[in-house]
Amino acid sequence: MQDDCPDMTTLGASMSPGHPRLTRVCSIRAEIGPATEFDTTRGTGRALFPITGGEAVSATWRARILPGGADFARRLVDGTYEVEARYFLELEDGTVMMVHNAGRMVPQPEGGYFGRTRAELEVPAGAHAGYGDMVLFGTAYSPVADDKRVFIELWHAEI
Repeated sequence: MQDDCPDMTTLGASMSPGHPRLTRVCSIRAEIGPATEFDTTRGTGRALFPITGGEAVSATWRARILPGGADFARRLVDGTYEVEARYFLELEDGTVMMVHNAGRMVPQPEGGYFGRTRAELEVPAGAHAGYGDMVLFGTAYSPVADDKRVFIELWHAEI
């Protein structure tokens, strides 16, 4: 995408809110188990990456990833993965949140993958309820020759 793309005022809006301001919400290290993969009759592949644990940190809390989540992915012909992960975080205060993260992981020339995602946190009422209202984007990194971990940062697009 180009930065010189016309803003919405060229289409008749009286103003443009401008670039979104992003604030990092948390960093995540997801531990994954062995993948189950197969090629489909449509020329793509399917993969299940079980999420077996890990941790997350923010400016105000720490959490562990509960085992049992998974990333259900589709491998495209170019080696890119369309990902959709769901897993639970348990914060130190006992609060449980569900993370739903979906996007793409793109293979890098030196190996490994970089990704961009959209994310949603489902949270119970209480001290952390505000996380459920956030518009979140994610960045992801799967290191070269490390099939046991994926690193994610979630960013809040402030309105």
